[in-house]
Amino acid sequence: MEIRALLDRMDDDRFKQEAQEFASAQGITTFGQIVDLMATSEDGQVVRQACRVFSLLKAGDEIYVEALAHPHETVRREAASMFRGEHALLHARALLPVLADENFYVRREALWAFGTMGPDVLPLLQETRRTAKGAVRRAALAGIAEVAGPDAFSPEDRGVVERFIRTKIADEAYETDEMHLCGGWYALKTDDQAAVLGVCGLQDPTPVTKVLGAQAWNNDHHAWAKDDEHVDCARVYVTGAWDGWTLVFGEPFAHGTRSVPEICAVLSAVFGEAHYYGMSCGDGWTAWCIAEKGEVLRYYDAFKDEDQFGELEVEEGWGLPHDWSDENDDLEDIWATDVAKELSVDPTYFEGDVEGHGVLALTQCGRIHGSPKGFLQIVT
Repeated sequence: MEIRALLDRMDDDRFKQEAQEFASAQGITTFGQIVDLMATSEDGQVVRQACRVFSLLKAGDEIYVEALAHPHETVRREAASMFRGEHALLHARALLPVLADENFYVRREALWAFGTMGPDVLPLLQETRRTAKGAVRRAALAGIAEVAGPDAFSPEDRGVVERFIRTKIADEAYETDEMHLCGGWYALKTDDQAAVLGVCGLQDPTPVTKVLGAQAWNNDHHAWAKDDEHVDCARVYVTGAWDGWTLVFGEPFAHGTRSVPEICAVLSAVFGEAHYYGMSCGDGWTAWCIAEKGEVLRYYDAFKDEDQFGELEVEEGWGLPHDWSDENDDLEDIWATDVAKELSVDPTYFEGDVEGHGVLALTQCGRIHGSPKGFLQIVT
C-alpha cells in the first residue's frame, strides 16, 4: 500500500506531517517498507519512530490483522495494539492466537485488547476453553480473567486454578519475592488469620501464592474505574503469619467513617498491636500509624503533616519526607518500610518464617459487586 494514499486519508495535519517527514527521511514509499524497518533496523530510534508511524497511518484492519502473524515480535506487538474496544471485538477471533504468543509483550498487548472488549467476548473465550487445545486454550483462561475476573470462570476452570495455586503455594515456601509496594496495608500482631478475617469483616477467603496476592493488591489499587465501580475496595490480600504478624493489603474498611488512627486504635485493642503503613510508587507519599492496646502512639502522613502526632525512637537520626527545612538537609528520609522493618515486618521481601499461606478475601463491596476483573500471575 502506498504511503501517499494513506497520507491523503489523514485528517490531523500534525500527524500527517510527522508520518510524511519520517517516510521521506527513510526513503520509503510503501507501508510494507515501514514494517520491514520495524523488523530489521538495528537503530532503536528508527524502530520507535517506525512503530509510531505504523499506528498513525491507520492502514486498515486487514493490514493489521495480517501483521498479527508477522515473524517479528515488534510487528506483532504493534499490530495487536491497534485493536481496542468495539473495534477489537470485531476481530476477537484473529486476536485469540496472539493471547498465546511466545513473546510476553505481544501477549500483553493482546490481553489488553481483550480487556477492552467487554463481556460480549466471553462466549468466544469460554468456547475456546471447551474446544481448543494447547497454548490457545490456556491463554483463553487468562482472557476470561482479564475481561471479567475469576467470577466468570466455569466450575471446572475454578477447580483447575485452585489446584494449581495450592501446588505453587507448597513450592514457594522458602522463596523470597520482591513485592511492589504502592498503597496502604495493616500489620496486626497475631498469627491467627481467621481472627483477622473476622475482625476485618472479610469473607470467602481463597488461598493464593505471594505473587498472586501482591498482584491482586496492585491491580486493584491501580485499576481505572468509574465512580460507581468498586475495584479497590472489593477484596484484600491477607498474608499468612509472618514472624508473628499478619498483614492486610488493601481497603477492608472503605466507605467507613473512621480515620486510620481510629481504625488502628480499635484493631490494637483486639490484637495488642496494630500498625498502618503506606507507600507510593508514583510520588513521595508515605505514612505510618502505630497503635498499642487501644492507644495510638504515632501517626504520620507525608501529605498531611499538619495531622501528625506522637514520635518514635526509630525515627531518630532520620528526616521526615515532608520536612524540607535546612536542618534536615544532611539527613536521609525515613519511609514506611524503614519503620516497618524495625517495628513489625517489611513486606518489600517476603522472607523469614511464614506460617500458613495468604488468601484473597472479599469485603462487603466484593460480596455485593463481585471480584475485580484483570488477569493476575500466580507465579513469576
